[in-house]
Amino acid sequence: MEEVRATKWQEAVRHLLAVCRPEQAEQLVRRHLASHPLDAAAHELLGLVLLNVPGREAEAQAVIREAIGLDPQQPDAHYFQSVTLLRSSQPFAALQAIDEALRLNPRNATYFGYKAVILNARRQPEPALQVADAGLAYNPGHLECLYQRIRALQALRRQEAATQTIGQLARWHPTSFLAHYLLGEEAERQGHTAAAASHLQEALRLHPHSTQAQQKLMPVLAQLGRAARQRGEAEAARAYFWQAWHLQPGNPDTQREIEQLAQHSYWLKRQLLRLDAWSEAVQHNLKKGKPRAFLQLYLVMVPLIAVFCLPLLLAMLYATVQWRLHPDVRLLRQHSRRATVGRVALEVGAGLLILGLMVAFRLWLDSVPEEVILLLLLLLAGVGGIWVRRERKKTSSPQPQ
Repeated sequence: MEEVRATKWQEAVRHLLAVCRPEQAEQLVRRHLASHPLDAAAHELLGLVLLNVPGREAEAQAVIREAIGLDPQQPDAHYFQSVTLLRSSQPFAALQAIDEALRLNPRNATYFGYKAVILNARRQPEPALQVADAGLAYNPGHLECLYQRIRALQALRRQEAATQTIGQLARWHPTSFLAHYLLGEEAERQGHTAAAASHLQEALRLHPHSTQAQQKLMPVLAQLGRAARQRGEAEAARAYFWQAWHLQPGNPDTQREIEQLAQHSYWLKRQLLRLDAWSEAVQHNLKKGKPRAFLQLYLVMVPLIAVFCLPLLLAMLYATVQWRLHPDVRLLRQHSRRATVGRVALEVGAGLLILGLMVAFRLWLDSVPEEVILLLLLLLAGVGGIWVRRERKKTSSPQPQ
């Protein structure tokens, strides 16, 4: 009956550790140690509890050393001692401790997995691979052995075998954070960006505070956003960029992408950005000495000048109409009212036509050949020159006496 009660309290401690409540687990172990101070298993379990509390590795090492002193034939105590030694940057001593645990229990896959951890940490992938395979011989689905096998194969540049092992890990542990993280990493390596994002997002759902998964997911989401923007899928691109922003608020690259996407949503801003990109391409062609670039440069400058001159041209048109409609001018031209109205209409129409052509140039540049636009400009300049010449002749002709 006493043994049954002991098993129950140990199960309670392990359950509290599984639900991430090490403080309550420690209280339960210490209550047991108060009445059983020489219980080696209780000291061993207290060491495990302290290993789950950050910053208490030294205290855990002392407790585990005491447990080994009480019962040196307990393999778990040597395993826990190996963990504390590796965390305190003593890999050689950690390797000796795990070898002692394997001597006492040579069929435990967990011990083989942790020995592979130590060997990979010491950058010995070939022995780590052999140890991981030995552990998998006893437990084919052991998570740590599978993961350490993947790490060793990647270090040995045996990517195909590593990919196969990732598939095995995912089949044995389909709801594991590690499985989805490795699947996302492998999908990104193979260029399957959407699948990589899906697996990494599932990994973050399983382990929301994993900075490793967040850092891996950020560039994947940015790449998906840029691809969606190039395809013209603005809403999809916006969703990807905002997901990246929520992962890392304040990231300057993500902020720039969102701002550029917002700018492209405005017609005028989008046209100006396209004009800017086109002008850069023209300058690049000018440096190469391409004759066609000079014509393109002229066609870029005309709309730019038109945009800056629009307010001035509108002011001049308003002043002309206002002067024509002044009472004194109307009285002086009463005898030729129809001619005056026709002339005003002609001038206003010509001005509006010029303004319309200048504004429309930006819209035509992407679809109309440069030669056609140049021909229209020459025609407009010719008509304007003829009209100005006729007006000068009228004003310079002598008045009858």
